[in-house]
Amino acid sequence: MNNEINIEEIRENTFFWKFYLCWFRGFDDKEEINIDEAVDVIETNETEFYNWERLFFNHESIEENPRYIAGNLTDNLNFAVEFQEYEINFFLNDIYIGNLGGHFEAWFLTLDELLAFEKDPVFFLLLLPMTGIQENQKSVLKSILTKHLEAIPKFESHSEYIANCILNGLIMDSSFQETAEIGLTNNENHSVRNVIKYPRYEEDVKQLNRILLSLKK
Repeated sequence: MNNEINIEEIRENTFFWKFYLCWFRGFDDKEEINIDEAVDVIETNETEFYNWERLFFNHESIEENPRYIAGNLTDNLNFAVEFQEYEINFFLNDIYIGNLGGHFEAWFLTLDELLAFEKDPVFFLLLLPMTGIQENQKSVLKSILTKHLEAIPKFESHSEYIANCILNGLIMDSSFQETAEIGLTNNENHSVRNVIKYPRYEEDVKQLNRILLSLKK
């Protein structure tokens, strides 16, 4: 099996997006359930879903040969998403920016940085869990997110509900700020961009800040 996952394999793949969303930190604040339970509104055959997951991610050899998705976001910025058995790791230009799993690290991208990739729904959705927003930014992101979810088979009538669950998990307690000689940082726990708590990431953050800043010009 080819370890690299082709973008077209997942673009309209209901099983993939249901699987992927189960790893998000989102939740239904009214029913008080996590997103892995909330996405059960997307009806799929459990046996088919289980068999697809084992085959697609090659569970028998995932430790030695994890599957991954990679692509070019711009001429000087690429990304990769690597699916390990117990976590999903995220990279920009081969620099680690976070993971989904038991010891998650997230809230790396700002809303503006995420929106730079809004035209490609797959890239947008893949990078979404690495994004941090403020409460007042939910409405901006909700309409775009709902639109992209609607394009996935079986998500159509549940897209707004799932979007709300996702957005609940993206909200940060603090905000991004400019830090002298580094660029954008934040003070959120579990964020690679928190260079005060995680000084080992400072040089990587500086490097990515320069590239991400150029996207706004």
